[in-house]
Amino acid sequence: MAETLHQIARFLVPTWPLLAACLLALMPEAQAGRSARLFALTGLILTALLDPFLSGQDVLARWACFLAGCVPFLSWQAREKRLALCLNFLASSTIMLALSVHTLLPVTCLTACGALILALRETLVTTRARQAWESMRLRLAGVVLALLGTSLTTMTPDAATLRLGDLFLSIGLCLMAGLGTPVTTHAHPATEEPGTALLDMLLCLSVVALMIRLPERDITHMVLILAGLAGLWLCVGTRQDNYRPLVALAVIASALPHGVVPALLLMSSALALAAAPSINRSARFWILGSLPPWPGFAAGLGIVAGLATTGVIPVLLCLLALGLMASRARLGFILPSSWQDRIVLGALLTLGLASPFLMTLPEPVWALHWRAP
Repeated sequence: MAETLHQIARFLVPTWPLLAACLLALMPEAQAGRSARLFALTGLILTALLDPFLSGQDVLARWACFLAGCVPFLSWQAREKRLALCLNFLASSTIMLALSVHTLLPVTCLTACGALILALRETLVTTRARQAWESMRLRLAGVVLALLGTSLTTMTPDAATLRLGDLFLSIGLCLMAGLGTPVTTHAHPATEEPGTALLDMLLCLSVVALMIRLPERDITHMVLILAGLAGLWLCVGTRQDNYRPLVALAVIASALPHGVVPALLLMSSALALAAAPSINRSARFWILGSLPPWPGFAAGLGIVAGLATTGVIPVLLCLLALGLMASRARLGFILPSSWQDRIVLGALLTLGLASPFLMTLPEPVWALHWRAP
């Protein structure tokens, strides 16, 4: 019985969004919206039930797969085109497959496919295709660099070529995570389409999970720390109140020895912010500034403790950036009017209250089952 559940979970968890997308493509346009919501809710429940039975997967893959399984339901909107709904499911399936594979090259290729789906999704939902292209230009460049770096690291044992491959791969992943997006787009997060924001978070989730699995080499560590700090300060300088500062912090956490838990807490917070656009600006800065009782508080402490082994300057830069974001928070808190946003906010608050206990769990619980070569 247990083995049967394991086999069902290994098949259904990454593929149910693909099956849903195929069914949606066969349905009439008038029925697509209601059917998509039913498929998304059913898939979310299925993912929650089967996720513990994913054999051969570590906590990082299981947690990330559950977050990816939430995206089709959270991104559903009434009167959305059938093609956009299908792309939501396709992106979720692609990222869940990337999170489930244990080989570097297929993971990179699947993540690159997720970036291409996001680019197509942006061109469909906006009338400003030029701005959509500008927001994806760096990510598409990152796809090329990541694929080139993966080829170099997996196909040759030469030390110099390996270092070059590590450099290309880490830079490409940073670009795919959108660390330079605030500089190029100048778009206010309130105007960002919710479905596109969630697909953007899907891509970031896969990229950060792959960053955590990169080998602990000096060039990779240096690029991720510098890129994460640069992306964080770019968000602070442009007064971003969306999920991008949390992604930058997660990139920093991915370079630290014990960064799995902080990265997962930060990515969960980022997904919640992308899913609940009606959260008021002050509450967003409570979450972004790593203030209690939100998950970023425990994650921020873990990042600062990890950066302390790197040097004083990274610690000061990180603390100063978090302090500037926290200074924009106010005591007034307004609950969102939408019941879905309230549920998302309540789940995030529950995770924040549980995060100190998660940080104290023994290290074998968070051990990775595979790493990139």
